[in-house]
Amino acid sequence: MKVAVIEDDEDKLKALCDYIDEHYDVEAIFTARSLKSGIRLVLNENFGFIFLDMTMKNFDKNLEDDGGRPHSFAGREILRQMRRERKDAAVVIVTHFDEFGFENEKMTIEELKDELSRKYQNYLGIVHFRHDVDKWKQDLAAVIGTKIPAKVQNA
Repeated sequence: MKVAVIEDDEDKLKALCDYIDEHYDVEAIFTARSLKSGIRLVLNENFGFIFLDMTMKNFDKNLEDDGGRPHSFAGREILRQMRRERKDAAVVIVTHFDEFGFENEKMTIEELKDELSRKYQNYLGIVHFRHDVDKWKQDLAAVIGTKIPAKVQNA
Protein backbone atom coordinates (compact mmCIF):
# COMPACT_ATOMS: atom_id res chain seq x y z
CA MET A 1 0.00 0.00 0.00
CA LYS A 2 1.17 3.50 -0.84
CA VAL A 3 0.62 6.20 1.78
CA ALA A 4 0.98 9.97 1.69
CA VAL A 5 1.98 12.36 4.46
CA ILE A 6 1.00 15.95 3.73
CA GLU A 7 2.59 18.18 6.35
CA ASP A 8 4.45 21.52 6.31
CA ASP A 9 6.28 21.16 9.66
CA GLU A 10 9.55 19.31 8.97
CA ASP A 11 9.87 17.83 12.49
CA LYS A 12 6.28 16.56 12.51
CA LEU A 13 6.69 15.21 8.96
CA LYS A 14 9.80 13.28 10.01
CA ALA A 15 8.12 11.96 13.17
CA LEU A 16 5.09 10.73 11.19
CA CYS A 17 7.17 9.12 8.45
CA ASP A 18 9.43 7.42 11.02
CA TYR A 19 6.41 6.11 12.93
CA ILE A 20 4.73 4.76 9.79
CA ASP A 21 7.95 3.16 8.54
CA GLU A 22 8.60 1.52 11.92
CA HIS A 23 5.10 0.14 12.55
CA TYR A 24 3.35 -0.43 9.22
CA ASP A 25 3.98 -2.55 6.15
CA VAL A 26 3.75 0.06 3.40
CA GLU A 27 5.05 -0.07 -0.15
CA ALA A 28 6.08 3.60 -0.19
CA ILE A 29 5.62 6.87 1.71
CA PHE A 30 5.09 9.96 -0.45
CA THR A 31 5.28 13.44 1.06
CA ALA A 32 4.05 16.94 0.27
CA ARG A 33 4.69 20.11 2.25
CA SER A 34 1.86 22.51 1.36
CA LEU A 35 -1.75 22.84 0.24
CA LYS A 36 -0.87 23.09 -3.46
CA SER A 37 1.69 20.29 -3.53
CA GLY A 38 -0.65 18.15 -1.40
CA ILE A 39 -3.50 18.58 -3.87
CA ARG A 40 -1.20 17.72 -6.78
CA LEU A 41 0.06 14.63 -4.99
CA VAL A 42 -3.32 13.16 -4.05
CA LEU A 43 -4.87 13.87 -7.45
CA ASN A 44 -1.96 12.39 -9.43
CA GLU A 45 -1.36 9.20 -7.39
CA ASN A 46 -3.53 6.49 -5.90
CA PHE A 47 -3.04 6.03 -2.18
CA GLY A 48 -4.51 3.61 0.30
CA PHE A 49 -4.04 6.00 3.21
CA ILE A 50 -3.28 9.71 3.70
CA PHE A 51 -1.97 11.45 6.81
CA LEU A 52 -3.04 15.05 6.46
CA ASP A 53 -2.26 18.26 8.34
CA MET A 54 -5.14 20.72 8.64
CA THR A 55 -3.30 24.06 8.69
CA MET A 56 -0.54 24.50 6.11
CA LYS A 57 1.10 27.10 3.95
CA ASN A 58 -0.28 27.51 0.44
CA PHE A 59 3.01 26.72 -1.33
CA ASP A 60 6.18 24.78 -0.57
CA LYS A 61 8.88 26.78 1.19
CA ASN A 62 12.14 27.43 -0.65
CA LEU A 63 15.13 29.76 -0.35
CA GLU A 64 13.27 32.70 -1.92
CA ASP A 65 9.74 32.13 -0.59
CA ASP A 66 8.33 31.23 2.84
CA GLY A 67 5.35 29.39 1.34
CA GLY A 68 2.78 32.16 1.61
CA ARG A 69 0.21 32.64 4.30
CA PRO A 70 -1.03 29.74 6.41
CA HIS A 71 -4.30 28.28 5.18
CA SER A 72 -6.34 27.37 8.28
CA PHE A 73 -8.39 24.71 6.51
CA ALA A 74 -5.90 23.36 3.96
CA GLY A 75 -6.67 19.78 4.95
CA ARG A 76 -10.39 20.33 4.45
CA GLU A 77 -9.68 21.76 0.98
CA ILE A 78 -7.62 18.68 0.09
CA LEU A 79 -10.49 16.45 1.25
CA ARG A 80 -12.90 18.50 -0.88
CA GLN A 81 -10.68 18.12 -3.96
CA MET A 82 -10.37 14.38 -3.31
CA ARG A 83 -14.16 13.99 -3.15
CA ARG A 84 -14.58 16.00 -6.35
CA GLU A 85 -12.08 13.77 -8.17
CA ARG A 86 -13.42 10.58 -6.55
CA LYS A 87 -10.21 9.77 -4.70
CA ASP A 88 -11.25 7.52 -1.84
CA ALA A 89 -8.06 6.95 0.16
CA ALA A 90 -8.64 6.75 3.91
CA VAL A 91 -7.63 10.02 5.61
CA VAL A 92 -6.61 10.86 9.15
CA ILE A 93 -5.95 14.46 10.17
CA VAL A 94 -2.87 14.95 12.37
CA THR A 95 -2.73 18.44 13.87
CA HIS A 96 -1.07 20.55 16.56
CA PHE A 97 -4.11 22.80 16.99
CA ASP A 98 -7.29 22.79 19.09
CA GLU A 99 -8.92 25.62 17.12
CA PHE A 100 -8.88 26.53 13.44
CA GLY A 101 -9.63 29.65 11.44
CA PHE A 102 -10.21 33.24 12.41
CA GLU A 103 -13.19 35.35 13.49
CA ASN A 104 -16.44 34.25 11.81
CA GLU A 105 -15.00 30.99 10.42
CA LYS A 106 -13.34 29.91 13.70
CA MET A 107 -13.94 26.25 14.68
CA THR A 108 -12.95 24.04 17.57
CA ILE A 109 -11.42 20.65 16.92
CA GLU A 110 -14.73 19.04 17.96
CA GLU A 111 -16.72 21.16 15.48
CA LEU A 112 -14.24 20.26 12.75
CA LYS A 113 -14.51 16.54 13.59
CA ASP A 114 -18.30 16.76 13.27
CA GLU A 115 -18.14 18.58 9.93
CA LEU A 116 -15.58 16.23 8.39
CA SER A 117 -17.50 13.15 9.58
CA ARG A 118 -20.67 14.42 7.90
CA LYS A 119 -19.08 15.46 4.61
CA TYR A 120 -16.33 12.93 3.88
CA GLN A 121 -16.82 9.17 3.96
CA ASN A 122 -13.08 8.53 3.72
CA TYR A 123 -12.28 10.69 6.80
CA LEU A 124 -11.42 8.47 9.80
CA GLY A 125 -10.60 10.95 12.57
CA ILE A 126 -8.31 13.59 14.01
CA VAL A 127 -5.18 12.94 16.05
CA HIS A 128 -3.80 15.71 18.24
CA PHE A 129 -0.01 15.76 17.74
CA ARG A 130 2.52 16.96 20.32
CA HIS A 131 6.28 16.52 19.89
CA ASP A 132 6.89 16.17 23.62
CA VAL A 133 4.14 13.61 24.35
CA ASP A 134 3.92 10.16 22.73
CA LYS A 135 0.14 9.80 23.20
CA TRP A 136 -0.35 10.77 19.55
CA LYS A 137 1.18 7.44 18.56
CA GLN A 138 -1.42 5.42 20.47
CA ASP A 139 -4.21 7.68 19.17
CA LEU A 140 -2.97 7.29 15.61
CA ALA A 141 -2.74 3.50 15.93
CA ALA A 142 -6.34 3.44 17.20
CA VAL A 143 -7.58 5.48 14.21
CA ILE A 144 -5.61 3.40 11.70
CA GLY A 145 -6.78 0.11 13.22
CA THR A 146 -6.26 -2.59 10.59
CA LYS A 147 -6.57 -0.27 7.58
CA ILE A 148 -2.79 -0.43 7.10
CA PRO A 149 -1.12 -3.81 7.66
CA ALA A 150 1.18 -3.80 10.68
CA LYS A 151 4.78 -4.88 10.28
CA VAL A 152 5.44 -8.36 11.56
CA GLN A 153 7.59 -8.05 14.68
CA ASN A 154 10.57 -10.40 14.90
CA ALA A 155 10.36 -12.79 17.83
